[in-house]
Amino acid sequence: MSAKLKTLYAREILNSRATPTIEAVAILDDGSLGVSSVPSGASVGSYEALELIDNDPNRYLGKGVLTAVGHINGEIAQKLIGVSFGSLAEIDEALIKLDGTPNKSRLGTNAIIAVSMSMAKAIAASSKMPIYRYIAAIAQNNQPLFIPAPLFNMINGGKHGAGNLDFQEFHVIPNIRHSYTAALETGATIYQTIKQILIRRGAIHSVGDEGGFAPNLFTNLDALEVLAEAIKEQNHQVGSDVELGLDVAANSIYKDGRYVIKDRSSPLETMEFIDYLKDLNTQYHLRILEDPLAEDDWKGWTTITSMLGSSLTVVGDDLLVTNPERVKKGIAEKACNSILIKPNQIGTVSETIAVTNQARAAGWKIIVSHRSGDTNDPFIADFAVGVGAEYAKFGAPDRGERVAKYNRLLSIEVELKTTT
Repeated sequence: MSAKLKTLYAREILNSRATPTIEAVAILDDGSLGVSSVPSGASVGSYEALELIDNDPNRYLGKGVLTAVGHINGEIAQKLIGVSFGSLAEIDEALIKLDGTPNKSRLGTNAIIAVSMSMAKAIAASSKMPIYRYIAAIAQNNQPLFIPAPLFNMINGGKHGAGNLDFQEFHVIPNIRHSYTAALETGATIYQTIKQILIRRGAIHSVGDEGGFAPNLFTNLDALEVLAEAIKEQNHQVGSDVELGLDVAANSIYKDGRYVIKDRSSPLETMEFIDYLKDLNTQYHLRILEDPLAEDDWKGWTTITSMLGSSLTVVGDDLLVTNPERVKKGIAEKACNSILIKPNQIGTVSETIAVTNQARAAGWKIIVSHRSGDTNDPFIADFAVGVGAEYAKFGAPDRGERVAKYNRLLSIEVELKTTT
């Protein structure tokens, strides 16, 4: 169908870190409405598209986004309003050309993705389709739709925590063989149990950016032990009923060509750190190992995937940043076997779908992810279902901006049961 945009405007709102972001509103000539708000990362890969920030020290400590908002209300609106587009891809291509830079730095990826998501929602509404079915259609996903397995970030470390844990995320992954509803209940119950364990240990049990706890534990292994203990207390088997995962976010511990962690007294060379992770996996039987090495340590990535890729999912986030050229190299180097998908890393919905399909064609698993500074917009829940992602990583089952996405999956689960 063709879409003609009647109204487009944006405003500055706050995200979950009290930092400004963009909300955009798109209204088609048939009255169909799309409203989207943009997330923002704390742990940002060097190769991501550029989020345009004002850097005005007199507003929001320099983190305002009025310039990007102005681009939407000004030249983007002028370019798109009144024009008939045959597809979302045409709209996204017009945005890319209007920006004219390789990393969307002129208009800002935050401005561009806000418009792209709003248009996707408006077109889906005009087509009388749920957003997830519209995404499935343009992704040419003809497989039966299903709910991805939730990947809960239960303990926040690194840039998401209190600064005493090196690794950024410690995951709990309930088996989804029964239903998503059951998996969510399992995750929520384990989350409450973790809190009780931390209280018993006399540890801090406040939460980090993504809703997981940010405790004052001594080592990274302590965090995994707390997760395993909570799983067992709920009478689940670690490694079968509920699995563990880890986002090392290795960029943040990579110093002068070596890896620095509290669990070891001296910095580790790449192979030494790989051996450390291998031993850790032997002990905890991880399902997910995300960003185990720094974003340019390609040889190390290839090595760890060849060693561990048959037993667990090696996930590229900072390595790949939802970028087709990085993914192409990752496939050629056999650097990982899964990709973390974040629409705002590349900047349009169409490009995000293309990268997802590129990774899928290589046999990789797909994990659709939130960002640490997020909003209540549940778009990525629909996106994850539409592209057939194996996993959805939306943080802990806590804090409104995380729960909004997990609850959206509950709604979609009911719809899929009643409409298929």
